[in-house]
Amino acid sequence: MSVKQILLGFLPWVAFSMISTRVGPGAVGMAALLALVLAAVFVARSIMRGESPKLLEVTAVITFAAIGAWALLDPASDDFLAFYGRGAVALILAAVIAGSLVIRPFTEQYAREAVPQQYWDSPQFHAVNRKISAAWAGAVGVMGIGHLIAGVLAAQAADNGGGHPTARPGDLIFNWVIPGLLVYATVKYSQRVVGGADHAAAVQATR
Repeated sequence: MSVKQILLGFLPWVAFSMISTRVGPGAVGMAALLALVLAAVFVARSIMRGESPKLLEVTAVITFAAIGAWALLDPASDDFLAFYGRGAVALILAAVIAGSLVIRPFTEQYAREAVPQQYWDSPQFHAVNRKISAAWAGAVGVMGIGHLIAGVLAAQAADNGGGHPTARPGDLIFNWVIPGLLVYATVKYSQRVVGGADHAAAVQATR
């Protein structure tokens, strides 16, 4: 499994997160449309390769199409979406990833690109991907909560006439430091789980 490909699948979500909170007034609609275009490109790439679109890609298309339409049709919602949209989309993504654990862990779509088809239905393959997908669901869920906290702090600062919300410690901690640490920890955990599975398979093959 390529963790790099998983991270690439999060790119539309990262683009929306960065642009919607850093560019300024009216940025939410633009951020959602850019994220939608990126997600659509990923979907088209998967189809051109003869593959089914990834869950992250499809979820991004639906989510950002809805948010983009909301922001463009209701300009008055821009402040609300700027403060809380980042957290909302992260929680939506976390819920979708968690839901995939019931049917097919979302990382299986990436793992199948590197694992022979004969192993796709093995209990070990499902177990490894369930662990990794659960870790990502938890990490993204915690990020979403942090983004909402940052949004509340930013809204309070705006009401009190404070400086630009992105210049405050709350933005740095909840929108950047914590998410960065969570991504790093989850990537390392994913690599460790995959490495352990590969080692176990190698040992089994020698018996």
